[in-house]
Amino acid sequence: MGVLFVLLYAIAANIPFWIASRWLSILHDGWFSIGYIAVGVLALFVPRALTAFMLLAVIVVDIGFGVSQSYGISTFDLLRNLGTLQEFSGARILAAAIVAIFALLVVGLAVSMPVKRIRKFYGLRAAGCLAAFALVCLSVDFATVTSRNHRMTNPFVPAPIDSINPGYSTELRLSRVHLLRLTQSLFMSSFRRDYQSKSAHVPSAAALIENYANLNSSRTQAETPNLVLILVESWGLSTDQLINKGLAEAYSQQDLLSRYEVHQGTVPFHGSTIDAEGRELCGSGMSFHILIAQRQELQACLPDRLASLGYQSVALHGMRGHVFNRSVWWDRIGFQKRWFRDQLQNEGLPDCVGAYVGTCDAAIAERIEKELEPQGTNPTFIYWVTLHSHLPVPVPSPFKDAFPCPPGPYLSPQSPLCSWYGLVANVNHSIVHLATARLGRPTIFVIVGDHAPPFSDPVLRGQFSWAVVPYVLLVPRSDQQQTTRVVDPKSFPSIRAASKLGPQVK
Repeated sequence: MGVLFVLLYAIAANIPFWIASRWLSILHDGWFSIGYIAVGVLALFVPRALTAFMLLAVIVVDIGFGVSQSYGISTFDLLRNLGTLQEFSGARILAAAIVAIFALLVVGLAVSMPVKRIRKFYGLRAAGCLAAFALVCLSVDFATVTSRNHRMTNPFVPAPIDSINPGYSTELRLSRVHLLRLTQSLFMSSFRRDYQSKSAHVPSAAALIENYANLNSSRTQAETPNLVLILVESWGLSTDQLINKGLAEAYSQQDLLSRYEVHQGTVPFHGSTIDAEGRELCGSGMSFHILIAQRQELQACLPDRLASLGYQSVALHGMRGHVFNRSVWWDRIGFQKRWFRDQLQNEGLPDCVGAYVGTCDAAIAERIEKELEPQGTNPTFIYWVTLHSHLPVPVPSPFKDAFPCPPGPYLSPQSPLCSWYGLVANVNHSIVHLATARLGRPTIFVIVGDHAPPFSDPVLRGQFSWAVVPYVLLVPRSDQQQTTRVVDPKSFPSIRAASKLGPQVK
């Protein structure tokens, strides 16, 4: 009787995480949490109120750390930016509410168990059963990982707290040790300087802007080109070259090739979108420190450098400005105009629904076209962070007719991978439409992914490089160029070769 109760508890305690994994797109890197089993053992010897508190705390840590690992954001930074929750779409808010309800039901179930009777007649047997269950799960995982790596390997080594590896797990395990990994990460972080890499220079695609624009030349203001830097949400480098080629196909249109030279490549990435913003705007690995960095720390970043050359700078994002404090640090970094969802709504731009509710990417591309129309004598620098390819993506894709997926084992119309493909393809086609519009002056475009798409399915997650992301560079052809050389829209470099590529920041 007691053994049956504890086994039911061991299964039921994991239900909130299983639901969160499915509906909130959290990486499912293990079936059973060892933390719940530990609480189950302690529950045989401590008061019920303490059991309820411990179990609820472990559920919160389990799901919270799962979110951290899935989206490449440290647990500290996740807690600091809980305001992003209010930007969830209605479906995600409902899913989060259901997860919370199930968590409370599990806590209620644990508290209502006949602990006194189990303790009296089955206490040692129940504790032994739980301990044996945990040992079996850990042993199977240890043996599996060791066999796969052909050497003794600890499968539960935590990522440093400021260096989350979103590609931690691509194979499902029996056990989750989120509580242990978080505890070890916090302990390790006490011996490391917070944001120790914030001043380290990292390669960026944006570094190409200054090289191709010849900004240090003796050009007049009228001759200086506009610059557009676009950070594409979750655009990663796939192991399937058909996917990479299909997403870059928009840049092989003849109208575009007659006006621009098209260059493709890859650049190393780490972490989340905020890490990518620091990489591209500052060539820095400062990560989430950029949210609290002072103005003097950001003076060497791209907006400030371009302002000294007479550029007017504009930054756009489809979410509200309070998300990740962008309304504040985008001002500190030197953007003179900042457009967020509230301002874009006032101009009549429509919203689209995905993981978050925000201004549609295609509508923002049209808004950028207005910023680049003939106006004044000063060149313009545009910075745009796209939104709607953020995971979890809607399934099926809202663009299934316009952007059909290439053939592949995971690319059926009902698959998340196909939905992601359609959303990224939509952004790239919107950019091509923008680049071929009537612009006020020659304009250089840099389009680059922020990070690999963090699919919750380990198999889909494993379809992407967790070292590099692709970029496309559009350089206007000079008036003297009479030929319309067609750039072969070949696939991006292989992942093995691409890991050694990427423009260096000087």
